[in-house]
Amino acid sequence: MVQTAQAATARGQRRREAIVAAATDLFDRQGYHGTSIDDIGAAAGISGPGLYRHFDGKDAILTAVFDHIWERLRPVVATASSLAPGTALASLVDAHVDLALEDAAALMLLSRELRHVPEDYQRLAVRNHGRYVDAWADPIRALHPELTVEASRAVAVAAHGLIDSAARRPAIAPTEERRELLRRLALDVVLHLGVR
Repeated sequence: MVQTAQAATARGQRRREAIVAAATDLFDRQGYHGTSIDDIGAAAGISGPGLYRHFDGKDAILTAVFDHIWERLRPVVATASSLAPGTALASLVDAHVDLALEDAAALMLLSRELRHVPEDYQRLAVRNHGRYVDAWADPIRALHPELTVEASRAVAVAAHGLIDSAARRPAIAPTEERRELLRRLALDVVLHLGVR
C-alpha cells in the first residue's frame, strides 16, 4: 500500500510533537547541557540519528519549545486590542493561566535556557515578550490612567509571575481549582491592582 503524502506529513508532525514534548521534560529536569540528543531520542521513541530528520540539533528543538509558547499566545495577543479593556484582560489572563498550567516546563525553560538559542532568535523572543507585555499593559493603563506606561508594564509582569510561580506547584490544589484561583488572583491584580 502506498502511503499518502498527507499521512506521512501527519505522522511527521506527531513525531516532531513527541520530540518537543520529550525534550521539554528532559530540559526541565536535567537542564539543557545535561540532556543529549540520544536522551531526547530515547524519550521520544526514536533513535538519536533519526531525530535529525526532524531537527538540526538541540538548539533547534529548544527553539521549537519556545515557538510553541508563542503559537499559543499569538491569537489572544492579536485580538486583545480590539476588545474592551476588562474583556481583553480576562482573555489574556485565561490564556496565560492555561499556558502556565499546561506548559509550565516550557515557560520555565524560556526564562532559564533562552541563552542557548541563536542570537537572532533571542532578539525575536525579546520582541515577542515585549509585545505580549504591551498587550496586557495597554488595557491595564486604560483602566488605570494614573499609571505610567512603565508601571502598567510592571503590573502585567507581576501578574505573569504570580501565575507562573503558583502553576508549578501542583501540591497547592488540584489543577481545576488552581486554574480558578489563579484566574481570580490575576484578575484582581490587573483590574483592581490588588486594592478593594
